[in-house]
Amino acid sequence: MTRMASETKKKIRPGLIAADAQESQILVHYETDEIVDGKVVDTKQAVKKIRLNSLSPSTDSGDIQALAQDVVDKCKLISQSKIGQVVKCITELVERQSGRDEEDFAEWNQQMDRERRGEVDRYMAESQFDMGGEGMSLENLDSYLEKLYEDEMDDKIKATFMILQLVRDPDNLEVLVENEQFLGALTRIFREEARKSMDLVINIVYIFFAFSNFSTFHNAMTQYKVGDMVMRVVELELKRDAHRKEELEKKKADIDPSELETQMKKMRITEKKQDKLLFVCFRVLMNLAEDITIERKMKKRKITPMLVQMLERKSPELVLLAVAFLKKLSIFLENKNEMIQCGVTSHLLKHIPSAASDNVVMGVLRLMLNLSFDTEIRTRLVQEGVITKLVDLMRKPHFRHVCLKLLYHISMDDKCKSMFTYTDCIPIVINMVANFPEKQVEKTLIALAINLSNNPRNAGLMAANETLNTLLSRLFQTKDVLLAKMLRNISQHDDVKSKFGEFVSDIAALACQADDPNLLVELLGILGNMTLSDVPFAKILTDFDMINFLHKHLAPGASEDDIVLELVIFIGTCIQDPKCAPIFANSHLVAALYDLMADKQEDDEIVLQITYTLFRCLQHECTRVILLEQTQVVSYFVDLLYDKNAEIRKMADQTLDLVMEYDEEWATQIRLRKFQIYNAEWIQAIEREDGGGKNTFATYRGRMAIEDDIEDDEDGY
Repeated sequence: MTRMASETKKKIRPGLIAADAQESQILVHYETDEIVDGKVVDTKQAVKKIRLNSLSPSTDSGDIQALAQDVVDKCKLISQSKIGQVVKCITELVERQSGRDEEDFAEWNQQMDRERRGEVDRYMAESQFDMGGEGMSLENLDSYLEKLYEDEMDDKIKATFMILQLVRDPDNLEVLVENEQFLGALTRIFREEARKSMDLVINIVYIFFAFSNFSTFHNAMTQYKVGDMVMRVVELELKRDAHRKEELEKKKADIDPSELETQMKKMRITEKKQDKLLFVCFRVLMNLAEDITIERKMKKRKITPMLVQMLERKSPELVLLAVAFLKKLSIFLENKNEMIQCGVTSHLLKHIPSAASDNVVMGVLRLMLNLSFDTEIRTRLVQEGVITKLVDLMRKPHFRHVCLKLLYHISMDDKCKSMFTYTDCIPIVINMVANFPEKQVEKTLIALAINLSNNPRNAGLMAANETLNTLLSRLFQTKDVLLAKMLRNISQHDDVKSKFGEFVSDIAALACQADDPNLLVELLGILGNMTLSDVPFAKILTDFDMINFLHKHLAPGASEDDIVLELVIFIGTCIQDPKCAPIFANSHLVAALYDLMADKQEDDEIVLQITYTLFRCLQHECTRVILLEQTQVVSYFVDLLYDKNAEIRKMADQTLDLVMEYDEEWATQIRLRKFQIYNAEWIQAIEREDGGGKNTFATYRGRMAIEDDIEDDEDGY
């Protein structure tokens, strides 16, 4: 009988979509299942990188949406349902591109590369190994390999040191890898002698490190299981370290102080050498982790907790490396969650600002920036006092930009905004905004200021002394939209509004001249917030011919909905001034608002604001007459009593109550309609009891008329 061939299929399962931590690209994680005869026999994980070369800090929301759609159309791993995640990733990338961000990353990477190239040379210089005047040459490689099998450990160490000198020259690496005996002998000695001599292990791992710097040699290293052996060394050293500390802790009570000091000194010497070994081990592992599959294997071996543990070591180089490795791992959700479980935030904050070097501080800040996209991590950072630390660091120009980004992420949480009030953050940020050297304030800086200005106390600090005057003067000169947004936020708080009073005319003048619709929205927002009795709105409407300005922008199709909304709010603010009512009455704006309500009936926010504005208009006789006699606004308000939006129903009900106060004829009809609405179920029940409901409505109207007569009698009495 002929045996059927096995059927092999591959199934791709898309996973996490995330913004790259450094580059302008989106990372799409996916898994490929190899299925044989219906069973999954192997699963491989990979990442597709989608480079976005067209991104810039000026990319607007419309461009982001279009770019996201283009990414979805071209990448088979992303379905249309995931376009929201793509938009979010692109938005993050745009926000991270402003200011010195790319420059900082480039400088950071260059420095790490310089350190990597010099690490082998530095180690060899520190070792001061006596070679007895013997020169190194590839021709003597067989001799060096033979010495690896000598009985004396010193001979083995000397042999590895000789080989280490050979790998200093990158040109020798390919020759060494092609030697059939080289990696086999080295890995065999490493596997068999790793527990016997730390010096031997350090030498061999530094040799591996030289090869790991070049991706072309990674396959050869993987074949000889170098990564696995290095991981075993790390695991062994961490167990040894824990055991030494445990033993010393037990002895403390039984030995005298001088002996304890001797033991402590020995431990410090051992830890220093161990730090050197752990450093080069993690260096090799980090280089090999360029392959996502290998990185996943490391994760299963608990590399994340190991790296978090390294943050407690004394060696600045080891701490910096651990931070860089964690930063690489942090782009994966599962790694980030594991870092949370390990309490990474408390470990990181110990290095701010007390780290041994600025490089460590910068590395820690970069890692925290990656992690701060997670709400839980932001909460933990705040609870552990990160705001004060970042504000202090912000005084140093070198750290300022990344600190601003971290503070911006924290300021997104409403419950955290008030915590900035009790630091020096507000004065520093506002001073930077007011004195920013370029026309447009840097986006991260102004975004932080915008978030903070939503808090009343923060807004009060921002407007203290002459600061508000300075900020408004800058706005009039630069017409910076985001600066206007910040000032609009400040103006919404009652305790600060009065400080804007003297500038209302200038803001109105700028609004009438604004060509940028986004700027116009913010300026109108400021004017709409000026609910102060002493603002001369009537004079402003006349002096700047704002009636024609309002007509122009409220014409059908003339403006976007966000501008229309702000115009309606502004009119509602103006009409509170009795002097403005005749000005509006003599124009067609009151009737235009009624027409606008019908045109925008699908937009709840606009309908609600128009209802409120017309409520204000009904309080003045001249505008009330126009509404009640020249429009069907009452019928429209009655219809709004059926609206699905509770706020609209409430506002319509209040407006109808106001109409009833001023117009008795309308009052009778409104009472009838309200009775029908509020007692609809009762009326239907009566109709059913009357067998079909003939003459029921007439009886019901008669009852209403009797009730009206009773009310009239009571009024007369």
